[in-house]
Amino acid sequence: MSMVQQAIEVSAPLHTVYEQLAAFESYPRFMSGVREVTPIGNDRTHWVLDVEGKTREFDAQFTERTLDERVSWSTMEGPRLAETLTLRPMGEMKTQVVAQLEADIAFLMPNDRRGQASLNQRLKADLTALKGLVEGGASTKKLSKPAPNPAAIAADNRPHPGAGWGTSAGEHSNASRADLPYHGMAASTMGTSVDITSAPGIRSPHDLDDVLAPGRRVAKAGTISGGPSGGAAAMGGRTTKKDIWGDGMINEEDRGSAHDMR
Repeated sequence: MSMVQQAIEVSAPLHTVYEQLAAFESYPRFMSGVREVTPIGNDRTHWVLDVEGKTREFDAQFTERTLDERVSWSTMEGPRLAETLTLRPMGEMKTQVVAQLEADIAFLMPNDRRGQASLNQRLKADLTALKGLVEGGASTKKLSKPAPNPAAIAADNRPHPGAGWGTSAGEHSNASRADLPYHGMAASTMGTSVDITSAPGIRSPHDLDDVLAPGRRVAKAGTISGGPSGGAAAMGGRTTKKDIWGDGMINEEDRGSAHDMR
């Protein structure tokens, strides 16, 4: 009978490491030669091992599971195999694991001639695998993010007067677009290239009347009249003839669009 001891530091909280060691079904993921661990009741488990290409089976019992402190198990009969895993906190995010393994080397490694040295190396490899398993799981949990809230996304995409709708920000949409020109001016100049299809409830240019600020509404392309004098100018431009306001300036903020004036 031989007994070996190894220790390793795991970059994970104490309880996270304990949970991994208390979940005996996961032992095949880090213990050399262990193929399966199945519960059979009353803290008893059935183990299936691969021993140098041959299947070996035995029943074991958990003799201690002290929360965040220690896990111990041992075979119930037959060749002796027993292990105690003790946890020591090394800070909020680090835990030391100290493992003591007692084994019948002839049962566990029948053709190995190095005896205790091989058993010691095997235990060290198991702890290294445990470290990778726990730290990998802790990293995944830390980096995971909740799924986007569809309602929040929809709210972000709703039209806001002066913020992307009827302004130059609207020109950056990557969905299907409808260019809605102002009177006598290119859409790119006035920034009225609007993504209609992605806006809830917007199916035509006139649907924007309810969401755009006065003076930014969209009407049919063309020029607006400068008043009785007959002058015409693009919205926001000037005409050489006097109009009913007397200055020849078509002020879109004061008068709105042609659609407002109908």
